[in-house]
Amino acid sequence: MIPIPNPNPILNQKPFSLAHLRSAFAHSDPKALAAMVQLMPWDYFYDSDEFTGTLDTVKWTAPTQGAGTTAFAFNAQRNGALQGTPGATDDSSIGLHYANVIFDPADKPMFWLRWVAGATVTGLQFEIGFSDAKTDEALPGVTDVDADPPTVANGATDIGCVHMDTDQAVATARLVGDGTTGAAVGLTLVNRAGTAWTPTASAIIDVIVGVEANLTRCWIWDSLAPMGIMQSVAQGPDSGVLVRPYAMFRTRNTTVKTISILKTVIISEENRTS
Repeated sequence: MIPIPNPNPILNQKPFSLAHLRSAFAHSDPKALAAMVQLMPWDYFYDSDEFTGTLDTVKWTAPTQGAGTTAFAFNAQRNGALQGTPGATDDSSIGLHYANVIFDPADKPMFWLRWVAGATVTGLQFEIGFSDAKTDEALPGVTDVDADPPTVANGATDIGCVHMDTDQAVATARLVGDGTTGAAVGLTLVNRAGTAWTPTASAIIDVIVGVEANLTRCWIWDSLAPMGIMQSVAQGPDSGVLVRPYAMFRTRNTTVKTISILKTVIISEENRTS
């Protein structure tokens, strides 16, 4: 039997790179390689959290706003999670955001958040996506989702997010993008039947938001089933304006809503040259 050489990565010219995996698997199918970005730190940033213990406050910040809130913190449920509640005071809110603003839209960052909606989704506002630093990180960057163009404020200038607010005339989820360049753009999110989407109470919800220069995309799964096709708006953060991933949940009545965050995944291309 011919001995197999020791598979040491140093023997590859660019170990753990896109070129390495293309060579190793003898193909360049984008779908297959996209599933392997965690194995390619040469060309991709990858970070994930399963929240199996105390929240890493060097990486994440969990702000609150209003009375009666409980900030996101570790909760010993099946496979671990963060759990928090905006409480029973109207307009109180909780959030979770990356502590540092480090992602350039030119690198096409993507944020996947898996969360569990509360037992009621009536009287709920949520916002999930990327933005530059906001004045109050426990409040949304989109302050009027009904308008076309939507209103982006709270100190944010560059944003790409999924936003829903049952206090608004449009009480279903919308995709919103805005940059320093151009006006904000909003799109009502619909399922494959063309019905506007709101999350199912007590269900697992997967929201994936990706931004690039003046473009925002999203996928949504509800109860582990695809809500629809990938949807996008031709607006989003400008290239060169650093953004960070975040999520915000706010009660719009006096009913307690307990929110669990099960996991996050953040992926971004490595394109810097200096």
